[in-house]
Amino acid sequence: MVLLRNAISVSQWRVIKLLGSGGFGDVYKVVKVNNPDKTVSRRTWITVANTPGYCILQESAMKTEMVLGNRLLLRLKIEVVVLMKCHEQTDPDRKAHFVDFVDRGKTPKFKFLVMGLVGPSLEDIRKKDLLKNYTKSTAMQCCIQTMTALRDLHGIGYLHRDIKPQNYAIGLGPKESTIYMLDFGIARKFTEGETKNVKLPRIKVHFLGTLRFASRACHKQLEQGRKDDLECWLYMCFDLFDDDKGLPWKRCERHEILEMKEQFFKLERMMRA
Repeated sequence: MVLLRNAISVSQWRVIKLLGSGGFGDVYKVVKVNNPDKTVSRRTWITVANTPGYCILQESAMKTEMVLGNRLLLRLKIEVVVLMKCHEQTDPDRKAHFVDFVDRGKTPKFKFLVMGLVGPSLEDIRKKDLLKNYTKSTAMQCCIQTMTALRDLHGIGYLHRDIKPQNYAIGLGPKESTIYMLDFGIARKFTEGETKNVKLPRIKVHFLGTLRFASRACHKQLEQGRKDDLECWLYMCFDLFDDDKGLPWKRCERHEILEMKEQFFKLERMMRA
């Protein structure tokens, strides 16, 4: 864990506050400053075109990761690759649900990624702001936008492998109606090089993801594909409509969850028949 104090500078970035801390690193709110040794606030006095006045500094998010961390737990490199790839898209609609890639760098102790700042996650909005389920119309809009983001990620040849409400967030200000996909730490390229050819599956893979939303293939430690991201997304949709009863295995033990997911799809096939 890299714990940076408020007002400390990293390269050209001044840390404002800690936003969150997880198993793979920390996230901070930062602002860009020309002189890292100078004290700055969000409102800074500047002169533009010989006219002095206050300027609201652009805030960003900085994610950090220890240089000497466990190699199996290093996640920042893939995040950088995915975000850069997303924003290479020429169609603006195809990158609308991804935060801006702003900067990246390295110090003797840690690496960092600076990206666009977003608002609360879909999970935080429900748990901390609404204190209840989304309305059906809002849940439907969330499902549509999160699916669009997933389609666009698959379009550049990557799987997310951890689809859940915590990994989607709304924008800020005029973009608060846009949902952004976050956290590509366990993303994986499923195509060969620059082609559309799908990689051959590995025989066995470690469980990666979140138990409640993980696909059945993930439980079985099988290689995941686009269908598995879609399966996770489907579970998330049920959860968005009803946090308490949407997923019947929410409070079940690990060994019970896979069987309940298998039954979930058997029931769906029976209903179609």
